[in-house]
Amino acid sequence: MKGLDELYLFKTVVDCGGISAAGRHLALPKSTLARRLNELEQRLGMPLFHRGPRRFVLTSFGRECYAQSSRVVWEADKVFDMADRARQTPSGSLHVICPPLLGTLVIEQLVAEYMEAAPRVRLHLEETAWIIDPRLASADLIIHGAFEPLPDLDVIARRIVSCPYRLVAHPRILERGMPRVPQELTEFDGIGFGPKTTPWTWRLRRGKENCSVAFEPRFSTTQLSAVIKAARSAIGIASLPSAVCQEDIDTGRLVTVLGEWAAPSAKIYAVYPSRRTLSMAAERFLELIENRLPTLLGLDGAVAA
Repeated sequence: MKGLDELYLFKTVVDCGGISAAGRHLALPKSTLARRLNELEQRLGMPLFHRGPRRFVLTSFGRECYAQSSRVVWEADKVFDMADRARQTPSGSLHVICPPLLGTLVIEQLVAEYMEAAPRVRLHLEETAWIIDPRLASADLIIHGAFEPLPDLDVIARRIVSCPYRLVAHPRILERGMPRVPQELTEFDGIGFGPKTTPWTWRLRRGKENCSVAFEPRFSTTQLSAVIKAARSAIGIASLPSAVCQEDIDTGRLVTVLGEWAAPSAKIYAVYPSRRTLSMAAERFLELIENRLPTLLGLDGAVAA
């Protein structure tokens, strides 16, 4: 039904007593909710709220709309509840997108476990090297890694875990000496991870102190697996997930560079269109990822609240 999602958002805002509380309840940015409500008012051609600095008051028309919306949402919920009851186990098709290295490390294993537990699901796993904007990808569930906060999205982005990174290098790269301060990184070859147009910068943090050092990579790629291989081949200094390079460090194959300085952590998100359109198959797979991904990556206790 056209506008059903907007009516659901409107009802939730009223039930929660404001946009901020509703945003927290729905895990949606406040700006997204405000924009969706403005679009609903424009479509209706009537204001739903009295605008004021610290006021949240429905107009007369808004009160009537709330009463109607409550009935519509209640009836829609009955349909979804009926569908849930009809499916005792997950079924249907499920399309999941994830980064290739994360797929190799853990997602493929979780997919195998999931398929064994959900025999009525047909799952397609797509491993894509670089999704700049998850809004442009079409799938039921996208496992997306990002170093920067995600933009204001018209989708749900649930943070699963934060993966710490560190600077590492092959011992041969450091034969002439270890950099003592971040500025000395410019004296060494670097490996870049990202699109070709990335403004390459080493961004580091030590306590409350932040430092940025521009560099020109000798080698750059959108494949994290290629960064790992290049670092092991002594191509240059690289920023790698601690969980991925720990074994190399323990064996001396790689060496930590500027160990007291931390590189930016990568946040792993589960991105999907909306809670109401999330199928049971996708919901169960998301639960599996949330429960198992941090442990498989050796990141117990790092799950975002």
